[in-house]
Amino acid sequence: MSHYTEDQLSQYALRRQAISDRKSVEQHLEGCAECRKALDFIESFDAALRDPLPWELADSMIARREAPPELIAQARAIAAEDAHARALVIPLIESPIRFGEARIDEDPRFHTLAVVRLLCTTANRTHEQQPQYGLLLADAAVNICAKLPEPAKSKSAWHTGTAWKERASALRYLGRFKDAEAALDRAEDAFLSDRRPEPFDLAIVSYVRATIRAETEQFADAVRLAREAAEEFLVYGDRRRYLSARMVEGVGYYCVDRDAEALPIFEGVIVAARAEGETWILGGALANAASCYTHLHFFEQAARNYEEALGVFTALNVPTESARILWALAAMKVERGDYAEGLAELERARERLTQLELSNDASLATLDLASGLMAAGQPDRVPELCRSVAVAFASEGMTRNARKALAFLSEAISSGSATPDLVRHVRTYLEKLPIHPTQEFVQLQ
Repeated sequence: MSHYTEDQLSQYALRRQAISDRKSVEQHLEGCAECRKALDFIESFDAALRDPLPWELADSMIARREAPPELIAQARAIAAEDAHARALVIPLIESPIRFGEARIDEDPRFHTLAVVRLLCTTANRTHEQQPQYGLLLADAAVNICAKLPEPAKSKSAWHTGTAWKERASALRYLGRFKDAEAALDRAEDAFLSDRRPEPFDLAIVSYVRATIRAETEQFADAVRLAREAAEEFLVYGDRRRYLSARMVEGVGYYCVDRDAEALPIFEGVIVAARAEGETWILGGALANAASCYTHLHFFEQAARNYEEALGVFTALNVPTESARILWALAAMKVERGDYAEGLAELERARERLTQLELSNDASLATLDLASGLMAAGQPDRVPELCRSVAVAFASEGMTRNARKALAFLSEAISSGSATPDLVRHVRTYLEKLPIHPTQEFVQLQ
């Protein structure tokens, strides 16, 4: 069996998202104890560099070429702690049910910094696909930080901050934005309590906070926080996070109809992401730029961007994003007046979103289809489509405000007074309702 070199493993440990054959490396590591051991040591060494003790020791030493014995000893100790944590935790985290039942935050065997690191790393990889499980992992890390023995607690500022940051990320994916902001406050306080706060960690807090502000339509804050985070990431050479932060900045401009300012940001991210092999970011930037081009009525460029974005996410095997791009592309074609092709594609996108159980997106796509049919002079299916939206929202626990909006739409359709603009008005309201659940529906005048 061939093995990865130390340089290759170091690159993987530093920026695993940038490794083009990341899946191959991870598959090799699962079956190769030698490479796994080497990677554990590299990661432990990196973790040791965050601890102030080695630097305090280094300050008092005469400069020399070989690594200080104390640092090497500490790295080896951390490697041993990490190996022990893996042996304890890995059998549990493979199953969310088993992990929940284990209640490791109540077992002193798990009250170590190494276990916190492992839980945070696992949570970070889990949020997007399983945010509820990511929250469970992050909560366990937060609880363990509060129960650490005194020697470990004195060195736990970074770990505590990271645990709260992962809790915030999980809550963001779950749409619990107020709780996520509170968790970010705790993360920031923990990082700042360290004797040597790391600006990079604080920048990550700002970045996550920027994404929440964008989700909650606080766009000026989103732009400011994202720009500040991007500048810090650039200083540290973290190009992936830099590009991600720039994307959030662009979204902040786009969402307040400042497309002329958003578009150059997205185009810059496209160029950089393409050059650096950041395919996920490339796909997102292409789709965001396409939305700007659609707003500006540059439909041909929008179509090219959407089609390339679709190719990227299809190659990445991300069916949810592919379905959303198919939906956006179809809606763009309807907007430019290409009803024959656009309406057929909207129908297919709606069916695909339903198959993927993206019920809210499927309902909004249905309303896009209804308004498009009305604009095309084909209103016969509109009542049926709007009834299906009402049924879908009811099955999801429709709120009073949603019922009011859909009742208004139903009455307008029954009376023959419905227009494409009215359908779009209801659609926009329902799209924003999860963010503003108490906002009253206002009838279109």
